[in-house]
Formats: sequence, C-alpha cells, structure tokens
Amino acid sequence: MQNLRRVLIICLTLSITPTACGTSTPQPTTPVPITTTFNTPVAPEINATSQPNNTFDLTAEQAQEVAVFIEFIRAYNAGQLQAALALLAEDVGVSDCDYQNIKVITFRGKSQVTEWLQQRISDHDQLEISRIENENPDPSSGRHVIGVTYSRRTSMMLTKLGYGDGITPTLGSKVIFTSAPTLIQSFANGPYGGDPTLCRPGN
Repeated sequence: MQNLRRVLIICLTLSITPTACGTSTPQPTTPVPITTTFNTPVAPEINATSQPNNTFDLTAEQAQEVAVFIEFIRAYNAGQLQAALALLAEDVGVSDCDYQNIKVITFRGKSQVTEWLQQRISDHDQLEISRIENENPDPSSGRHVIGVTYSRRTSMMLTKLGYGDGITPTLGSKVIFTSAPTLIQSFANGPYGGDPTLCRPGN
C-alpha cells in the first residue's frame, strides 16, 4: 500500500496519468453540468395609452363649447356687441364684479345682459384667457361646464382705481352651455352668493 501511494505521488508530480504508470484508479463519475445564470435586462413595460401632460382629450361637443366661448371673448374684447349677443341663450345669466363698489352684480335674460355688455364695451374691458378646464366631467349630469382662468383684466375703471396695468382676477369664470345649438347659458364672472370681498381688485 505504501508503494502504491509513492507511485501515485510520483506520477502526479511528473504530470503522468495513473494509467500510464500502470496503476488502476476508480472510474470517474459522470460530470455534473454547470449552469450559469445571467441577469438578462428586461425592457421596461410601456403603456401604449399613456400621454404626456401637454396633451388633451375633448369630445366634439366639448370642442364646440370651447370654440363658442373663445368666439364670445373675442367679440367681448373687440367691442362687437351683436356678435357677442348672438352666442348667448335667451335666458342667459351673468354675474360680475363691481370693482369700484366691491360687490357682486347680476343680470338675467338677454335684455339685462345686453346692458351689461354695453357697459363693459364702453369701459374698454378686456379679458385675457390663461387656461380653460373641464369643470363638470360627469356626462350624466346633463350640463356642460368649463372653468376659465384669466391672466389679466384691464378697463378704464380699473385704471381710475390705480390699476393702470390691470389686475389678475382672483376668480375665474364658470361658463355653462346649452346644447343644440351650443350657446352660453350662464357666465359667472363674479362670486355669486359668495364673499363680495373677492371683488376687491387688490386681492
């Protein structure tokens, strides 16, 4: 036994296989395959319906309502009384701010609203739109509403009150439309039923 060990040591030292040295060794066992696992990068899941923040989604009816309102504001700013009136329903209601007396004023029906428009046109009132939003996304309500934010409002009255560059209105407008045809039924430009101090121009 000692001799066999010495022969094996010599063979291994000289890099000679045990068989060539005339020794017998047990049969090697079947090699076990080595499996290597690679962490393959997975492409991120892309939501095909996702949209960037600067996109919008309007129905044809909503688009028509926005178009009517934009046309109304253009006529309002240009002092075109008849063009503005043509976009209002017969039972139209309007609320607005009286910045001089710091109170809310309201008008009902085409006749009263005509007087309001004439006053606004004479005062060279100008409304600059900054944003329009869907204020009533629930179609089951049957009402079509947009919210409008203004970046600037100027007029001769505001100039007399010390606001020559105009003001950024504290409140926006809530505008409600009729359908078939699409007309403005309500133009809430003042805090109707709310705090009249919101009509203070310096707020």
